[in-house]
Amino acid sequence: MIFAGFALLMVLAAVAAVALPLWRGPRAQAPAAADATNSLQLEELERDIATGALAEADYQSARQDVQAEHAKAGAVASASGTASTRWRRGSSLLAALFVLLLAPALYWYYGSWRTGAEGVEQASVPAVEQMVEGLAERLHTTDGNDLQGWVMLGHSYVVMGRYGDALDAYSHAHALSGDSNPDVLAGYAEAITLADPSQFMDKALPLFEKALQLDPADPQALWYGGLGAFEKGDKKLAVQRWQSLLQQNPPAEYRQIIEKYIVEAGGKVSAVSATASAAGISMHVSIAPALRARVQPGETLFVFALPQGGAGGPPLAARRFQAGELPLDVTLTDQDSPIPGRTLSGQTRITVIARISRSGTPEQQPGDLVGQADWSAASGKTLSIVIDTEVK
Repeated sequence: MIFAGFALLMVLAAVAAVALPLWRGPRAQAPAAADATNSLQLEELERDIATGALAEADYQSARQDVQAEHAKAGAVASASGTASTRWRRGSSLLAALFVLLLAPALYWYYGSWRTGAEGVEQASVPAVEQMVEGLAERLHTTDGNDLQGWVMLGHSYVVMGRYGDALDAYSHAHALSGDSNPDVLAGYAEAITLADPSQFMDKALPLFEKALQLDPADPQALWYGGLGAFEKGDKKLAVQRWQSLLQQNPPAEYRQIIEKYIVEAGGKVSAVSATASAAGISMHVSIAPALRARVQPGETLFVFALPQGGAGGPPLAARRFQAGELPLDVTLTDQDSPIPGRTLSGQTRITVIARISRSGTPEQQPGDLVGQADWSAASGKTLSIVIDTEVK
């Protein structure tokens, strides 16, 4: 309400600044040009009659003509002034109405009021769609070999429900990576399934099986691989895969669905302890003695986690420190996720990277100093990360 009051005052001030000058019109100029001309003409007549250059009768006649002409000019000016005043005041009202209507319209389109009324997600949809279309245009024109870009585009299309476009993006990613990347295989297979469910058993399931051969813990492949096994009648394998998926501690809403399918397949659901990634990944970060002298205390230190063997994308969790704090103990949790829904929970293999950024920006640059270590749910131990490598 306070903001609305200030906004109203600002709009009214803008209306006054535009409308009042039009309403008042230009200030009168003194003396008026017509009055000055009339005075000069009368003075000249007075001099002529005083010097005898003009007879009395001619003087009176000329004086009447001057006065009549002056009166006529005054009437015209008065009529013109009345019309001008009417026009100015009409324009003033139109200007005020224009500002009053335009200000809320523009703020609705560009301002945060729209976010408050429609919600953050809906208000940001056009911006997200524009970013996705920009990425698609870049990949289709200049950066066709960007594997990470195609994967991000495919995932974005899946989230947006544009499954045909997702299939096209993932087919490009698959062409670049072949059958060597389990994440790409699983994403490609899922896009096939969503675009045409009738293709699941013949085209998508073999890709999920290949993904499981490369990464037995891939969550997408475990879920769809379980569905495929169930469809084939191998309920034991289906239950085994879904129970492995439960071990990754999925969100509660997914857990309920998985447990339901396990029961339908004749399996039992047991209490599953949370993976260490749900509670966080603890680590000790230090710098190699040979590099310590090259580091300034105020330089930026990023510590972040990525899916091990993934195709890239935003980190699962990230924190920012100063190099002067080294050595330090850090724990990354789901609360450190920069992207909602993309968290440590449910991950079984993670790569944690510590990087001293010379530029202070998250993007890796030549001259940065890095160190990394791999974490797995099986070990769950505290990591030791030593920053010992310079980026070339």
